[in-house]
Amino acid sequence: MKNIKYIVGLLSVLFIGCQEKPTQKTTEKEAIDYVDPFIGTGGIVHTFPGATTPFSMIQLSPDGDNTGWNWCSGYHYSDTNLKGFSHTHLSGTGWSGLGDIAIMPTTGEIKPQAGSKENPDEGWRSRFSHEDETATPGYYQVKLTDYNVNAELTTGKRVGFHKYTFPESMESHIVFDPTNKIFEQVLNTSITVVSPTEIEGFCQSNGWGGNRHVYFVAKLSRPFDSFNIYKDQERTKTSSEEGKNVVGFANFKTVEGEQIELKVAISAVSVEGARKNLASEGQQSFDQAIANAKNEWTEVLDKFEVKGGTEEQKKIFYTGVYHNFIAPNLSMDVDGQYVALGKTMKAEGFTNYSSFSVWDTFRATKPLISFLAPNYSTDFANSLISRYSDAKDHLPLWELCGVDNTCMIGYPSVPVIYDAIIKKTGNIDEKMALAAMDDIAHTNKVSSSDGDGGLDEYIKLGYVPAEIPKNVSKTLEYAYEDWVIAQLAKKQGDEKKYKEYMKRSENYKNLFNPERNMFWPKKANGEWFGDIEMDQWEPLQKHWISGNLWAYEYFVPHAMKDFIELKGGQEAFQKDLDKLFTEELNMKGEEHVDISGFVGGYAHGDEPGHANPYLYNYVGQPWKSQAMIRRLMDEMYSDKPDGMINNEDCGQMSAWYIFSAMGFYPVCPGDERYVIGSPLFDEVSMKLANGNTLKVVAENQSEKNVYVQSVTLNGKEIKDAFITQSQIEDGGTLHFVMGDQPNTEWGANPSKLLN
Repeated sequence: MKNIKYIVGLLSVLFIGCQEKPTQKTTEKEAIDYVDPFIGTGGIVHTFPGATTPFSMIQLSPDGDNTGWNWCSGYHYSDTNLKGFSHTHLSGTGWSGLGDIAIMPTTGEIKPQAGSKENPDEGWRSRFSHEDETATPGYYQVKLTDYNVNAELTTGKRVGFHKYTFPESMESHIVFDPTNKIFEQVLNTSITVVSPTEIEGFCQSNGWGGNRHVYFVAKLSRPFDSFNIYKDQERTKTSSEEGKNVVGFANFKTVEGEQIELKVAISAVSVEGARKNLASEGQQSFDQAIANAKNEWTEVLDKFEVKGGTEEQKKIFYTGVYHNFIAPNLSMDVDGQYVALGKTMKAEGFTNYSSFSVWDTFRATKPLISFLAPNYSTDFANSLISRYSDAKDHLPLWELCGVDNTCMIGYPSVPVIYDAIIKKTGNIDEKMALAAMDDIAHTNKVSSSDGDGGLDEYIKLGYVPAEIPKNVSKTLEYAYEDWVIAQLAKKQGDEKKYKEYMKRSENYKNLFNPERNMFWPKKANGEWFGDIEMDQWEPLQKHWISGNLWAYEYFVPHAMKDFIELKGGQEAFQKDLDKLFTEELNMKGEEHVDISGFVGGYAHGDEPGHANPYLYNYVGQPWKSQAMIRRLMDEMYSDKPDGMINNEDCGQMSAWYIFSAMGFYPVCPGDERYVIGSPLFDEVSMKLANGNTLKVVAENQSEKNVYVQSVTLNGKEIKDAFITQSQIEDGGTLHFVMGDQPNTEWGANPSKLLN
């Protein structure tokens, strides 16, 4: 998702807090040791450093602020004080919500509010230092300087585990704050003391995830000495309160080094649901929970074995894998109940997930997960389909907490579902999937970020007219997703739907302006939009979304042969790409915050253009793609807190790097061909879920040897610049020979790639 904010002048990435943390000796490292959850917590990457497990309901992480562009995940590496540890967060998004049910250990006088980050002494906030902060997959630790309390966090699937080590104090406290939210409005809160070791309550809020409840049950490892509830910052005399601003304090007398553990379960359904969730995991100790979390992450990360490359590159790679397994998030109680589209339902035959940033992640994240963990891909697809089949609604654009906030454009759930189907990830009702796709492709949605979807006009006119916001981007995305629907219709033997959607998939042609030799806004009456200088971005930006004109100009992944002909043929297209990557834009006027990471006019910081560096393969000049891909891996990523050029977007920025480092990329999700680039490591082994392993060997690769000289798969020569899904799934050895000069003969005939 992309936040609709603008800044003046070209965006320069914030270089905040670029310190590296000490690393272990390389000879002793395992895959998990290369993961640094602090990568992405600086700049505008928007990841969080806290504890989670793969696709968990819980993301237990510190909050420094709940407003501002830098704090979409609640935490930014520039923070110097914290207000608590809440149980839900988004990873790398450009807008935010969540931050549910915060916990904070303190000592001394009770302060009934968190206070401001500018003046932490006015509330219960505490200063901290990055020198006293640690994060590894499934674990987070920080020393709260103001209270001399060491806080440690880990998680299960539905439970957050806290361990607080207190100093000697007559006034030690654990704060329960259901009012904590990131970018959301609190409507109502509640705290009830069930027993000296158990607290329950809820928060009702409204925001990006809709009007929703989060219920919680918390279990303490020892009885509190007393408990205070504050309502509107006034202490009450009751053991249960409800209102817009209710917080609670469990009070203890502690000796030096005393540890108090806390287990917190949440539910979107009910307090009883939270209690069942707690019972399902709550018997394990904090240390057992850490071990389980580490084992889960080890299982994920060990799917890859990397040899060669630098320590920095390995950290980027493995941290990228980690980020790809954070979202979507489990959104279902242990008894199968879940909330979606305002309805409480029970999942039958699948596990329900939400937090679907599908507009970002259909491009590479979901294809990657389908290879590695198809059981999750099946559940993701069935969760999305259930919004049509069970909730009697439509496939979502961007779903958070079971609510389609309609952010972004198109119907991006479609390629996510289809990717799971063609990879045979599990039991997916293909007829129901096609019905859900057909439904959303005839349902105009008003985007919360980008206005009227223009789908009715798209169907009638063959394009989204210039009078509707983001019309060019919408037309191009609809056309691609119509092609995806056509492929499923063909697979199902529905010839009528296949022909209908294949015809719709050609609608991109209706916005191609032959005089400009590019896509251009067209009014409903058929007239082209007015004459505007190309360096005047402000009057143009309303017609394109995040990726900008120069990214979307090449977004026809499903029909590259016809598109190249529209552009004037192979030679003209080559020159067009050369211009894209070399000619500076010098744009005037306000710029979208997500247009970042420039190489010429190409901006790597947003998703719609992510396939563009691979497009030279379609015109017989793959060596230009090879050089550009390696440049982008070098320049747009690092192992620092600001280690990506823009929002990480629930895995997509990292997925581009992971695929590219292996030497191939899904230019057109839904097409079973993966286009070859330039592998980064001497060797990468990817363990597939079917039991096979694909080993990618890059002989002679180095910083200078970025050009492919030859490729073989299991000893058989590959002359074309792609491999197929089935070849990947069959496993074996994909062997590259690399050199420092282009081999202009290899991949020079793109005919098979264009078929």
